[in-house]
Amino acid sequence: MMQNSRRVFLLLAGAVLLGAIVQRTEVLSKKTASPTPTPNTPLPTPSNTKAIPSSTPTPSKNTASPKPTDTPTEASSPQATQTPVLEGVVIAKSADLILRQTRVFSLKDSFGIPTSYSLTRTSRGVVAFDTRCTHAGAPCVLSESLLQCPAHGSVFDPENGEVVRGPAVEPLKSYRTLEVNGEVRIVIS
Repeated sequence: MMQNSRRVFLLLAGAVLLGAIVQRTEVLSKKTASPTPTPNTPLPTPSNTKAIPSSTPTPSKNTASPKPTDTPTEASSPQATQTPVLEGVVIAKSADLILRQTRVFSLKDSFGIPTSYSLTRTSRGVVAFDTRCTHAGAPCVLSESLLQCPAHGSVFDPENGEVVRGPAVEPLKSYRTLEVNGEVRIVIS
């Protein structure tokens, strides 16, 4: 008998607790659903426009004056100066690369380990590739305007990352680059 009453008590306590959680969730969802003005956004003000009387009167017993609208006439924009967030990491200066020139640059990762990237200025802009060989992972070196793996002899084209000579069969991993304010930025993700 004692176990049955304990089970009933636990079931009731669980139901009450579940009801309290559901009620709290509903209260929180109602709070977040109501819009609150942000400090940078000006509150809308009623416009001071007057109603223009129409030429044809409409018969009605209840004439109400027009209510001012709360829609602003212009889209408001924040007045605070915002600096644009630039993507990527600065890897080189724009002046470091001339057309059809390839150079290898290094960046340190969050652990302080340097990683090399091949940058080439083409007619399309600056292209970047990982210098690790796709065959064995050894870092390629720049040799006669081509990227060559010293481990097994794979050769890659630095303008498109394609394999020129194997044993590698996969092209080099490419990275997106941006050229902003005289800097070349590489987006590593």
